[in-house]
Formats: sequence, structure tokens, C-alpha cells
Amino acid sequence: MVRPSVGRTFGMSELVAESGLPPSTIRYYITTGLVPPGHQVAPNRHLYDERHVEALRLVKLLKERRKLPVEAIRTILPELLELPEGGAFRPEMWEQLVEASSRTRGRTSPAARLLRAGVDAFTRRGYAEVRVDDVCQAANVAKGSFYRHFAAKEELFFAAAREVAAMVGDRFDEATASKQGGVSADEAHEALVDALEPNLALILDLMALAAQRRPGHGRVLREVFTSLYRTVRRRLAGASGPAGARAEEILERAIVSGIRRVVVTPLLDRELFPGETAL
Repeated sequence: MVRPSVGRTFGMSELVAESGLPPSTIRYYITTGLVPPGHQVAPNRHLYDERHVEALRLVKLLKERRKLPVEAIRTILPELLELPEGGAFRPEMWEQLVEASSRTRGRTSPAARLLRAGVDAFTRRGYAEVRVDDVCQAANVAKGSFYRHFAAKEELFFAAAREVAAMVGDRFDEATASKQGGVSADEAHEALVDALEPNLALILDLMALAAQRRPGHGRVLREVFTSLYRTVRRRLAGASGPAGARAEEILERAIVSGIRRVVVTPLLDRELFPGETAL
């Protein structure tokens, strides 16, 4: 949390100059709660202060020098910002907080552990092969406690799909954040394929279940695709042409390219179809 600060204030253009981050990245950090919003002074205008600049500079340094993902930064950033002046920018303090965060990771809430375990299990094995017992064991949560947080395995699967959409959006934003003024359609396509790849199996599973008209799956699939569509569209906003239509096309192409990369190409590489020529 950014502490209130008196003194100099900044508009978005000044915040960009002071932090060294593009406006799309700053807005992403604000939207996801990594950095709080500024003070609204008009319908479309916010003012920021020196603590916002400090927070954004820290995020930039932690990503570039420590190679930390956004979620890890989210864990340690509040403590860094509470240090006396200058202390937050000392690398030794980063190391101490990262180490402390690693030691306490297993003591996060049961719901969070179940969600992480669910994402991993559904991605690796598919919905049909995952049992609640397996998830509880991986999360170190008693089976009876599972139902305090999720009504059924299906509800955990829905939560995991939404979490994957957020993770893909995070990876996509990280990959394209350095592109000033937005990205081209080809750049967005490649970045989205890369962002989808680690968890594509879960999204394909959700698509298959939605195609079977399983209750609720179509609704969650729309939520996932809407989230990804908005992520891509936001990064195309600075480019020419109808960003909305292009974002939809890029999302569709990325799914197909992901299937080719993750499913089709490995099969052909293993020569499972001897004597056949790849198309």
C-alpha cells in the first residue's frame, strides 16, 4: 500500500517520465492493485505523488534486476515501502524479504493453496483425472476443509480457469510492457501464444466441456475469453485500426497457434504417423 504523501504531485505523463514505465504498464499495475490509484481530481484525471513514483520504480527494479514476477513483488512491496528513506532500494533488503516470503509461502490461506494446487493439477492432468483428494494433498489441506472454500471440484475448476486467465494476462502484459505506444498484431499474437502455453491445456479442457454443454462451463469460458480479449485490446489501443476486431482475431489465432505448438508439433516430431507428410 502506498502511504499518503505531501509535496509534489504528478499527472500520468509526469508519472511516466519519473518512473520510466509506459502508461499501459502503470494502468495495469493500478488495475490489478499492485499500486493504488491516484487521487481523482476530474472525471478522467488523477494525480499521483512521490510514493507512487517510489513504488513504480521499485517494481521496475525488482523485475529487471531480481527477475521477480509480479505476484512475488506484490508480496514484498508493502514491506519495502515501509522502510526508512532509501532502504527500499537496497538489494540486500530485497533478498531478505524474498527469503522471508519463501519461508512463509506454505502458511498462506487454505483457499489460496487449494487454488494453486488446482491450477497445477487441472493443467497437468485434466478435469476428469483430478480428484479432490489429490488437490487437498498437494495443498496440505484436510479434505473436510476443502468444502468450506469450494462447493465441489467443479467450482474449484472454474476458479482455476479464472486464475489462469489472470496469469496469462499478467505474462502478456509483462512481455509487451516495454513496447511504447502499443504493439503490432504480430507482436501481440506471439506474446499471447507464449503467455498461453504453460496453462493452455486447462483452457482447452474448459473449451471441450463447454462444447459438451456442461452447465456453467460456457459462462466461465466467456469470462476467460473476455478477460484475455480486454488484455490484448488494451495493448493495441495505441495502434492504428479497429483495436476491438483485431484483438478478437489475435485471440482466436493465438489459441490455434497454441494448439499447434503444444499438441500437433510434438506429435509430428515423435513420428507417430510414419509415412505421412505433414501438411
